[in-house]
Amino acid sequence: MLQLDPPLVRVVVGGPGWDGPTGNGVANLVDAGHRDDDIVWIIDMDSTGQTWCVPNRFVRAPRNITYGRKMDPIHTPAPSTNGTNGRH
Repeated sequence: MLQLDPPLVRVVVGGPGWDGPTGNGVANLVDAGHRDDDIVWIIDMDSTGQTWCVPNRFVRAPRNITYGRKMDPIHTPAPSTNGTNGRH
């Protein structure tokens, strides 16, 4: 287990298949020793104050237009359903 010093603030939790709370949180610890070769982040959720163990595939960097991350990393736009496949 690795303590992050300083903690990473504003990490985003969620995505398809995640059953826990979604939104921003603070990552304090990272645990790399799991049977499925998946890093687990220990994150305090901003909205609830709860601490969750979150598999790496459900953790994202926050939106940051300076670095080109312009979209919410958890919610992607739904595909067009008007039959044009996004073409106008």
